[in-house]
Amino acid sequence: MNIDIKQDYPELCAAVAQQVIDCVAAKPDALICIAGGDTPLGVFAALVEASNDGRVDFSRAFFLGLDEWLGLGRDDKGSCREMVWHHFFDKLPLRDEQICFFDGLTNDPAAECQRVDAFIAAHQQIDIVVLGIGMNGHIGFNEPGVSAENTCHVVDLDPVTQAVSVKYFGEPRDVKQGISLGIKTLRAAKRMILMASGEKKSAIVAKTVQTESSSDIPSTLVKDHPNVTLMVDRAAGGQL
Repeated sequence: MNIDIKQDYPELCAAVAQQVIDCVAAKPDALICIAGGDTPLGVFAALVEASNDGRVDFSRAFFLGLDEWLGLGRDDKGSCREMVWHHFFDKLPLRDEQICFFDGLTNDPAAECQRVDAFIAAHQQIDIVVLGIGMNGHIGFNEPGVSAENTCHVVDLDPVTQAVSVKYFGEPRDVKQGISLGIKTLRAAKRMILMASGEKKSAIVAKTVQTESSSDIPSTLVKDHPNVTLMVDRAAGGQL
């Protein structure tokens, strides 16, 4: 695993965004997956700015959602769909068919998993995926104890994830399950970026780097990917 430590969050986001821009320049119809949550917000802003400035053309690109809280939709504050649309998709001139995103309000989660798996298969592989690292090492909603052989799947959320969720919702929500791309799917991506920012992530970043691959820390399950880079700011990399 390559490690790239940037000075601060703005520099980190600019560098991650440039990786996406370079991917699209090389393959205009690339399939791109960028996590929701707080960590990539600066990446979204940098990519919107690049699109507005003509430095990247997303007109032929495709976007894939990483995960979603089951039971929540676009109108729910803090849902992955609400965050990604508000900060990214709504600010770009995209067509509906360019986006494949989990429907957290589905009545048939298994069918939803099959739909997303089929979308990925139609594109052969994800060209670039940008992942955050959760406080417990989760990537997407691949929680501690996850199988490395999962494709899209429904997840029982770890207590740490449930506790942290209030920062997105602004108030406690009864979220017990999520739906997510699996480790097997993520490992099949052509290019992978693990992204972390802030001192609060420094311990899990260090564990990710220093611990042998283990389902106890899901972020370790992708670090032997042939084209993965851990990109962090100095605060998140402080224990390396």
